[in-house]
Amino acid sequence: MTLNRFLSAVLFAALLSVIPAAANTCNSFASYSCSKGTPDIVHLVGTGTTGQSVGILLGNTFDVIFMGNKSFAGDDLIILAASPNGLTGTLNGVSFTSLSNFPEGGAIGAIHDTWTGMGIQFNSASFGYANLGTIGCGSVSISASGVGGGTILYAEVVNPKTGKILYITPNSEAGVIGTTAVPEPGSLILLGTGLVGLAVLARKKIVHG
Repeated sequence: MTLNRFLSAVLFAALLSVIPAAANTCNSFASYSCSKGTPDIVHLVGTGTTGQSVGILLGNTFDVIFMGNKSFAGDDLIILAASPNGLTGTLNGVSFTSLSNFPEGGAIGAIHDTWTGMGIQFNSASFGYANLGTIGCGSVSISASGVGGGTILYAEVVNPKTGKILYITPNSEAGVIGTTAVPEPGSLILLGTGLVGLAVLARKKIVHG
């Protein structure tokens, strides 16, 4: 192999390593079935990034945007949800329909990794979806009400006439509802020790002040 070919191969490998995670494999669920391979075009816009496999940190209000030149007007927006400890609440007033497993193939590993990375315990994970209805033009604004912290959301675009899933969200473009992780027992002990130390110092200052 010539030096030029070697350098080209190294450059190509480096470029591949910075490309965002590809879309997950589409899986049929409920009355919906896959139409084709699914490009990365449905993106959740939140308050920041998680630093985990599921990449977007969401508040109680967030947007869904559609990348590319295709028009989605007339199609339905479905939000898939995975909750670490029981799925609750609504999205734009729509309740979740329960599912026995998570629809997007390959996503469950990223979901578990994200919960672990964020310190979220998932003792009784549950799954579901909410059909938010017809998409207009541009982005869709979503309000989450009563949805538990740590719930992970993916979006899908579905043709309501055929029930075909057209596009889905890859892991890096999916989001997790913001949460404060529960400290581990060791952290709680350290915190308690620190508070006791501060109390002792304050008492000494009062006595000897």
